[in-house]
Amino acid sequence: MTHGMTQLCTLQKRNRVQAMTYTAGSGTPAAGQTVTGGTSHQTAVIRTLATGYIIAKTVSGTFTPGETITTATWSATLGTQTDYQNSSKEYEYYWTDDQVSIPCSFYTDTGPTVVIGPGQMEEMSTKVMLPPTVTVDSLNYRVYTTQAGFEGTYRIKGSVHACYGFPKLDHYELELGKWP
Repeated sequence: MTHGMTQLCTLQKRNRVQAMTYTAGSGTPAAGQTVTGGTSHQTAVIRTLATGYIIAKTVSGTFTPGETITTATWSATLGTQTDYQNSSKEYEYYWTDDQVSIPCSFYTDTGPTVVIGPGQMEEMSTKVMLPPTVTVDSLNYRVYTTQAGFEGTYRIKGSVHACYGFPKLDHYELELGKWP
């Protein structure tokens, strides 16, 4: 383990849901089935079905246009693979475990208590220290742990702070908030 980091966490990455058009289908696809590309060998899980396209998550990579895509009960020719936008034109996302069993150190900020109003005080801030080898940013990642006293999923509040021990990056510090 990294010096001083005796706990473990998982960094989960945010990914865009994909829309995959198809033609010449035979059989019947179903939500939950895994689609495999015959040429690219990429995979995806069908989230929902629509006429002429599927909405997919847990996509392993980019499929090849024109390749045969199959599930256990269906096959078709792939048209396009694009980021899915719902009826409000908003992108939709899903989370996957990106970096697992990362050495870390959770702690709470023990700074002065801030009184917000009568009988109201600001919560203690939960933080985590991560090794310099991870890839993380505040928009596309969240932190999950089963560490006693810190169990749960956390969003990253603010920016990721890079801490240097001259002359190189020593670790990252993140302020966390409970997810969602």
